[in-house]
Amino acid sequence: MPRAPGLLRAARRDWPAAAAATLLVCVVVLALGAPWVTGYTYDRQDLDHSFHGPERAHWLGTDQYGRDLLARLLHGARVSLAVGGSAVAAESVLGVTWGTVAGFYGGRLDAGLMRIVDLLIAFPSLLLAVLVTGIFGSSLLNIVLALTMTAWPGMARTIRSEVVALRERDYIEAARAVGARAGRVLLRHLVPNAVHLLAARATLDVSALVLTEATLSFIGIGVQPPRPSWGLMINESFQYLQSHPSLVIIPATALSLTVVSFNVVGESLAERLDPRQRRRG
Repeated sequence: MPRAPGLLRAARRDWPAAAAATLLVCVVVLALGAPWVTGYTYDRQDLDHSFHGPERAHWLGTDQYGRDLLARLLHGARVSLAVGGSAVAAESVLGVTWGTVAGFYGGRLDAGLMRIVDLLIAFPSLLLAVLVTGIFGSSLLNIVLALTMTAWPGMARTIRSEVVALRERDYIEAARAVGARAGRVLLRHLVPNAVHLLAARATLDVSALVLTEATLSFIGIGVQPPRPSWGLMINESFQYLQSHPSLVIIPATALSLTVVSFNVVGESLAERLDPRQRRRG
């Protein structure tokens, strides 16, 4: 409780981030509780009740197959957040390790590692994701693998740039002077001072990866029916855009709000976790 006033003051100062974080928490909670919130499974069809509008039994109505739209929306959130979160976790481990080693040791090792990163960054990310899922299939594991391959080079470059700037600081030189080993310098001094970039980049990457997953599902090489995904829901309902626009608008709005919320929270984290900003405060 002693921290509550501080949280309230922070929320007032940065109310867009507070609103975005609240929305994301609601999305996560509703996605986890989808079976209990709606009472329907995402694949239960009732052709006698197709294209129904919002009603007591179906809060957001039903789609062309009589499936509960809210159930599919929340299960689609599960898929999007699980895929995006898993890919960000994988890219963070790989990107931070790669970028830290390259930036700290420098020289030929740095040049060689970063040439590989440059090569992957030069390859269009969406095309790379399409290539991976097209070759290995569109299972959730392969989608996570494809998204990780598109995202980790950017994380590695970001962390490497920060480590290069930090390794010449006085406290790093002092740690080396007293005999600190390279591993201790990395884990005790460099990585903690780059955590603000990691948190911000990871949060921003979740939004990009959720959007990429939706794009893959929309073009038919991502999540496959009957499992729902926001991109797949938009694809399946696009032909009914004029007659039943809500079938497209609802998942598109959920996708847009989620992506924007992650971006807002990511920018806020970058500012609040930056050591330079904390020292000024």
